[in-house]
Amino acid sequence: MMEKLIEFLKGNKINYDIGIIRDNNSFSVSKSLKNKQVIKFKWKKNSISILLQKLKKRGVVLSLNVEGKYNALYNIKGISQQVLIEYAVDSHVQLPKLLLKQFRTGDYLYFLDSNKNQIIRSSARNYNTKFGYYSLFFEDYLSKNYEKIITEIIEIILPFVDGKKRIVSLKHWNDNVNKLFLMSIFRNPKLVEDINKQSKFAKLFAGGYDSEFIAYVGEKSKKFFIDGYKPIIIINKTEKGMVTLKSLIANLYIDNGVNAMIMLLHPKFAIALVPEKHYDQMLKEQGQQTYMLISINFEITKLNKQIYNTAKFNNEDVIGIKSDLEELIK
Repeated sequence: MMEKLIEFLKGNKINYDIGIIRDNNSFSVSKSLKNKQVIKFKWKKNSISILLQKLKKRGVVLSLNVEGKYNALYNIKGISQQVLIEYAVDSHVQLPKLLLKQFRTGDYLYFLDSNKNQIIRSSARNYNTKFGYYSLFFEDYLSKNYEKIITEIIEIILPFVDGKKRIVSLKHWNDNVNKLFLMSIFRNPKLVEDINKQSKFAKLFAGGYDSEFIAYVGEKSKKFFIDGYKPIIIINKTEKGMVTLKSLIANLYIDNGVNAMIMLLHPKFAIALVPEKHYDQMLKEQGQQTYMLISINFEITKLNKQIYNTAKFNNEDVIGIKSDLEELIK
């Protein structure tokens, strides 16, 4: 029976783990007692009935044992093994949909493949998605703990950019930017891979650390990832837009040669992480309401070119308004 189930999963290219359940938690192990085995895989919650029908036709009958908001445990008729189904969706691997929507041209999202030097049309809904990359539980976790921060920043800063507000108040500014910096790490597959290569402890886990584990550990450590830097806003007052990267953050030279990390959240503004010494100098010159202003088309074009060169170096996509992407490959 278990063999038929595994054959079905392999045929549908569904990744699975075999392990045990202990204290209401599932553990993937290399060897487990046959009468205690639990096979775990991800499936869409709204199509569970279709899954059960397909398995029944293959002689695998599942009966519900217990169901929660994010998963369900099933018994396999005729044997003692069980099935743990984790509910999942088509996850945005790196940039969330709410951020991608800011860079749409009309109803479409355009990105520049820096390897082929070609502009490709997509959508905010489908760009860089993968089924089950995150569990449904972690999708909710991302929405409440990270994407909410992006939404709040956009809602506060855009009225200031448009001249509807003269002063902005950013609560928990340093902590929120620090969290978004952590997000750029654990949502980047290349960085997760690097962490697994460098960590001795990661080798103790089947498949190494995943994004979800790194996020939880990063938060619990209470580490200040942007130590030595101060976040300030870059306001774009030109008719052009800033572009962004799939990795969200780029190392760029701004303000007459200052090396900074730029968090690219919107065509009309970004967050610059500048060295503390430069930040202190800006405070002396501008006062508490400190920000950088780009008001000349040449300056925004120069900034976008740097972002484009960063993308080519890292072999990743540039995302932005179509006309701004076209300017990059002229």
